[in-house]
Amino acid sequence: MYSTYQRANHLLSLSTTCAMILLALVAVASWASLPAVAPGRVEIKDLIVKRGRLRVPYAREEDLASLRFDVHADLQPLLEAYNTKQLFLYLVASYASADEVLSTSAASAKAVAGLGKQAHEHASDHHEVVLWDRIVTRSDARDIRSVGQRVRGAKGKARGKVRVEEARSKYVWREPSGSFAHVASANFTLRYSLMPYVGIVSQGVAATAAGPLAIPAAAGR
Repeated sequence: MYSTYQRANHLLSLSTTCAMILLALVAVASWASLPAVAPGRVEIKDLIVKRGRLRVPYAREEDLASLRFDVHADLQPLLEAYNTKQLFLYLVASYASADEVLSTSAASAKAVAGLGKQAHEHASDHHEVVLWDRIVTRSDARDIRSVGQRVRGAKGKARGKVRVEEARSKYVWREPSGSFAHVASANFTLRYSLMPYVGIVSQGVAATAAGPLAIPAAAGR
């Protein structure tokens, strides 16, 4: 006969195993049935590049960029998914400098001659910078704005629309070389990371800009 302690131990082990199997099934099912989101719209209102220094000791003088933008996106399918805990939204600027474009052409020519494998891999690198971010939880299922408030007077079923209007970049945009003179344009995309209650993090695109935006010349301090 088993003692009370042995029986409790077996019952706990069986319960834990069943719970882990159930959680694994939920994670796989929610990942397989992840709803699609129609990409919204990102509109860059104003992009300013100035010559200046960061407010840190021994900062060098360099080009610092900031922008204002609008975002219209519908995240209802993601927020209403049963396994969604929260969404992490972030605005990304992706670009390549003129030096990298030139090195890409040179690398292609060397690759034809069988000499440019390493140069071609280096030339394919591009820059991606996060300029703004925001966490959206399930409690933010109504329309939300950049200030983090729900739209007053919203009635009916939760819609989960994001309306960021006249928002400013939270983080300073810096070029590693210290100057945007060799940067012709940049693409802007609002991406999301879906954090579930159980399972792995999924990523996707919530909104995109109409096309590349030209980088203006730096203004004086």
